[in-house]
Amino acid sequence: MSSQLRVIQVYKAVAPVRGGIEGHVDLLARLLTERGVGVEVLCARTTGSAAAEMRGGVHVRRCAPALTVASTPLPPGLPLALRRSDADVLHLHFPWPPAEVAWLVGGRRRPLVVTVHCEAVRQARIARVLAPLTQAVLRAAERILVTGAFMGDAPFLAAHRPRIEVVPLGVDLQRFRPGGGAPDPLPHIPRPRAVFVGRLRHYKGLPVLAAALARLSDVHLVVIGEGPERDSLLCALHAYGCRARAHLLGEVDDSLLPRILQAADAAVLASTSRAEGFGLAIAEAQACGVPAVTTDVGTGTAQTVADGVSGRVVQPHDPGALAEALRWCLDPVAAPARRAAARAHAEAHLCARRMAASIHDVYMQCSNRRPSA
Repeated sequence: MSSQLRVIQVYKAVAPVRGGIEGHVDLLARLLTERGVGVEVLCARTTGSAAAEMRGGVHVRRCAPALTVASTPLPPGLPLALRRSDADVLHLHFPWPPAEVAWLVGGRRRPLVVTVHCEAVRQARIARVLAPLTQAVLRAAERILVTGAFMGDAPFLAAHRPRIEVVPLGVDLQRFRPGGGAPDPLPHIPRPRAVFVGRLRHYKGLPVLAAALARLSDVHLVVIGEGPERDSLLCALHAYGCRARAHLLGEVDDSLLPRILQAADAAVLASTSRAEGFGLAIAEAQACGVPAVTTDVGTGTAQTVADGVSGRVVQPHDPGALAEALRWCLDPVAAPARRAAARAHAEAHLCARRMAASIHDVYMQCSNRRPSA
């Protein structure tokens, strides 16, 4: 029998599907593979994706969903796929209720680790119905990982605090780093240039972002990502008279994203609810040496910048404060120092390899193996 530690990660989707948790699972799986862990990812299948494939040394298995409810794919084959896995440790990423059901039916024979990324805000009613199952999963978990102390204080985790460990999210500091004088990937878009990266969802504060852009008459906004709120964003941009200065690029190739961030003058996140658990796109911008603005929604978003040094943290629903913070980021005199501070903040607090090492040690402890060096 192989002595290699084997882990299965379970979440509703993984790259190339875009999203903060999806990207985290993909990055964590690849970094754990680099550390000699055998990693398998189990998720729901999306249109055009393969049922099984190898991605960077990671075995990805996708189960076809029978239907999707409240943006949640429901794959009936998930419990059986989980039961058939020979992994030593099961790592569930919350929230995704089908994963909890799969654990109940087919996953209880091995140590369980759960990462709680955020609360189920918009589906609060469904979360209340599923609370007994969620609590059963949390009671069974040998370790519960949260991305910041804010999540450890969530009421639904109150009974489990002795087993909670804070492991901040991280970004790949080799992939996301300051540019080295490469050509501008968006030469047709004037500067100064602020960049938003993310799924266009209800909690991203897109109308607030449009209202802030209207207060910055010389700034151009670059929007990377797609989602159900695209039309709402366009309506808000037209209503505030700044549509001509907003450039909606949709999804971009993975290789292009770091170059776009490197060429940005600022990055921005205007989220308005606790559905935003961290704001990984802002962390990636900081790693590229870009000053950034984020909102404090009571989760980990404020961790992604050093307020007043590498970026600004403002209250949500306040387009005036958002605009002023962007002006602060775009100050040309202070820009070199703030760009250096952004990279320094990422290196000190947002390193993905440090994150992966911490999670690897958790696995080793849960499987009664010697902790990694």
